[in-house]
Amino acid sequence: LGWVRVFPHVLTASMANFLFGYHIGVMNGPIEDIARELGFQGNPFLQGLVVSIFIVGAFFGSLGSSALVDYLGCKRTLQIDSIPLILGAFIRAHSLDEMLLGRFLVGIGIGVNTVLVPIYISEVAPTKYRGTLGTLCQIGTCLGIIAALSLGIPSESDPHWWRTMLYAACVPGFFIVVGMQFAVESPRWLAKVGRLDDARKVVENIWGVAEAEKAMEEMKSVVANDDSQASWSELLAEPHNRVALIGGSLFFLQQFAGINGVLYFSSLTFRDVGITSGILASLYVGITNFGGALVASNLMDKQGRKNLLIGSYLGMAFAMFLIVFSISFPLDEGVGHTLSVTGTLLYIFTFALGAGPVTGIIIPELSSARTRSKVMGFSFTVHWICNFVVGLYFLELVKLFGVGAVYAGFGGVSLLSALFAYNFIVETKGRSLEEIEMSLSPAAPGERK
Repeated sequence: LGWVRVFPHVLTASMANFLFGYHIGVMNGPIEDIARELGFQGNPFLQGLVVSIFIVGAFFGSLGSSALVDYLGCKRTLQIDSIPLILGAFIRAHSLDEMLLGRFLVGIGIGVNTVLVPIYISEVAPTKYRGTLGTLCQIGTCLGIIAALSLGIPSESDPHWWRTMLYAACVPGFFIVVGMQFAVESPRWLAKVGRLDDARKVVENIWGVAEAEKAMEEMKSVVANDDSQASWSELLAEPHNRVALIGGSLFFLQQFAGINGVLYFSSLTFRDVGITSGILASLYVGITNFGGALVASNLMDKQGRKNLLIGSYLGMAFAMFLIVFSISFPLDEGVGHTLSVTGTLLYIFTFALGAGPVTGIIIPELSSARTRSKVMGFSFTVHWICNFVVGLYFLELVKLFGVGAVYAGFGGVSLLSALFAYNFIVETKGRSLEEIEMSLSPAAPGERK
């Protein structure tokens, strides 16, 4: 049971993803109440701004994250990063400006965390269980969404309940600050900054003494004669540019395969079948997402990342085309609605099998120790830009071309993504991060500069 020792450390870090999910879900029910109370009701632009300023904050957070991680390490950064998360949730929103400031601060915190947690997990997890433990990011996010939606049920009858929901978001923040005090620092970061004795202690503690010698040798071989900080310009040079391009492309494809559009639109799809409660519809979606993530955690280290990614995107494409079929062809109304709900849930389930978790797991695995935080920072910055663009234009496109055409587009991108994964993704399961790095580096290990 080689994962038992490391599990509490990884679980504590993935609380940050729980918070991410919570903040995605928290606006789902009460946005109308907030608009009414803060005086911007009936203004779709301002309602959209309250939801999406979060993404702007996250964009800046992910850009700045690598400097923090390289300098402070994962453990301290996670603690410091809880400050904007707690502050943002705690700001007493009496006006639109305060609400926007709070959401922006939370966004910054989330932007740093989404980069940080996959790096931390990939660097502390034993090779054999790295994929399974990596899915904790996705599982944490799902549970956060489910928690926010469940907590949001009273908001359907109590117009002031949303304040309680925002305050509740402080609790996981405090958990992270306290919990990370007891968690280990990433041994790879310790090795990178020259604290090899500390790194060895951590490795012996979480992977066992038997693994320590080999692991330390591998780490030393990668960080030998290299104590400077990586610069952004290094992402333009071989082999880092290839990994950065793959990372950015994976998130670009993931966002334009339409996950946020589908999530956004799912409550309308459910309304057609008579499930009128928006929160209930979102809960079905959240539970499906969670189910998929659990299956993924079981398959990640058995089937490998590449197979899951390809299978996931093919499933998403099939689900999209199923919905398009149900919309475009004159079926019995009941049958049509049932098909579109089935398609929506199938899409979300297959997304959670690969496109969701693998993207965050494989990018730090393919990156070198030196540029890992930069590659992740860059990839997530792409993620937030695409997320913002999809959120901004999705409804416009639906108005212009109809849901069928937009979903057909998402299906097309999903097929493209499966092709991309087939051609460009290297399988990483069962190989240590150092092995992967050596295999991707253009020079032989002895000649590394």
